[in-house]
Amino acid sequence: MPVKPITQLGKAGVIKDLPPTLLPENCFTDALNVRFINESVTAMKGESLYKLYTTVVPEYGIHWRRPDQGYNVLANDGIIVRSDAAGGESFMLNSADAQYTDSVWQTDTFNGGYSIIFNNGKSTPLYALYGHPTAGSTLQEFPGWNYLAGLTVTAKVVRNLNYSLVAANLTLNQSGTITYAPSTIRVSVQAPTGGFPQVWQPGTTTDTADEFEINSTSPILDLAELRGNMYVYSSDSIHVLSIKGGTSVVQPYAKGYGILNTNCVVEFDGRHFVVDRNDIYTHAGSGKPESLINKRNRDFFYSDLNKEHANKVFVFKNVKFKEIWVCYPSGVSTSPTKALIYNYVDDNWTFRTLPNPVSHLKTYSTNGSTFNYSDECNVLTIGSSSRTLKLDDTYQMYVGGGSFSVYDSYVIREKYFSGNGFETIQIVGLSPVVDLADNTVEFTITAQNNFTNPADFSNASTRDLFVFEPNNLSTEGYRLAPRKKGRVINYKIKSQGSWRLSLLGIDAIAGDQR
Repeated sequence: MPVKPITQLGKAGVIKDLPPTLLPENCFTDALNVRFINESVTAMKGESLYKLYTTVVPEYGIHWRRPDQGYNVLANDGIIVRSDAAGGESFMLNSADAQYTDSVWQTDTFNGGYSIIFNNGKSTPLYALYGHPTAGSTLQEFPGWNYLAGLTVTAKVVRNLNYSLVAANLTLNQSGTITYAPSTIRVSVQAPTGGFPQVWQPGTTTDTADEFEINSTSPILDLAELRGNMYVYSSDSIHVLSIKGGTSVVQPYAKGYGILNTNCVVEFDGRHFVVDRNDIYTHAGSGKPESLINKRNRDFFYSDLNKEHANKVFVFKNVKFKEIWVCYPSGVSTSPTKALIYNYVDDNWTFRTLPNPVSHLKTYSTNGSTFNYSDECNVLTIGSSSRTLKLDDTYQMYVGGGSFSVYDSYVIREKYFSGNGFETIQIVGLSPVVDLADNTVEFTITAQNNFTNPADFSNASTRDLFVFEPNNLSTEGYRLAPRKKGRVINYKIKSQGSWRLSLLGIDAIAGDQR
């Protein structure tokens, strides 16, 4: 092999499912806490303290952008608090009622964001509306929701569609008689400008209020708007709900595709990104859904996911980096400890360590008493603490107890292969192009003659680890001389803090023929 410059290191990302010998040279077999962007491998930033709250231990939340001022609204069971940019807190709900115990709050906005919705699937959904005499400062039950005497209705999920609200997977309690309606959908009337829907009972107006059942073989788990229609997801099917001339129309879209649980779908570039029980796929509202992860990381993800706690999985879009994060409990973890991250511009995948978050909140940085709406932030709630954490900030990660620590970021390439099974490779030198580095960069390089054994990066021989000093040219901070020989080569590149790898030159010569 001649000297080989490996370029476009930001293109292929991580592929764990295919045999390493079949991968392109700019692809990695493992990575953690790095991004593949701008044709380079770049260390990801960690997290920092966003806010420390005094009246609530946040588990769920939403940003309420009102014309007078903004609030982060945080929830834990029957405690829901709004917090302004300066840190002032006030209760929007303060209840010890059993209907709020162990709430998994689903949130949404309505009416251009002037209204917010909280729904836990166990009680009448709640709303707040800017300018309302009571709902302007406290959460109130949906008006007209329980429209018959003695009837109490709960919904698994409530989302907005144009000027109406849509609820699905209902449980009806009629004076103590429970009826489960997992495939039933109800639609509100349209809200007037600046208002909130007042009627849910079908037939009382000529507007959109409706209630009906779809032909689904499993319960509805989530709803998501796309191109003016509502896509209805169960665990094994997708239906499309549209409202035309005040009439609800439902059509089947796909069978065999569904969703893993609530909050496992997000819109990007006019498409839906969906995690279901067997695949991660996308669709644009027509045509066949397409897998985004097959022959790349699907097998690994579903084997690494703790399926007993799959209800903890949630997804969100990181607009700044054009990414979608799948936060999931890895291995034996019972809460999300890892994110599988999809870059939807460069079509690649990577992984990141997580601090056991409960949910994600899209909000904004603050400047004194105002929110800076030009600086969007992704914030995690961790449930076990009154702290919320701002992602992509500093090179430290939260380790619990109010403490942050430095962390490793790395890429691994196993079984780099010349393509000739009769030939051994001798690595004479490596010339990495590393910049933006805070620290030294560790290269662990090994060689082996068989294709079966996993790569060993333990450095047990003490001869496999090479410390690269990119900022110190006097110590040859431009070249490594590992002199490793084998049919396949393995290498791991690891550091802490900031670093970027944009090119890797490999000087290799052919060894013996076999």
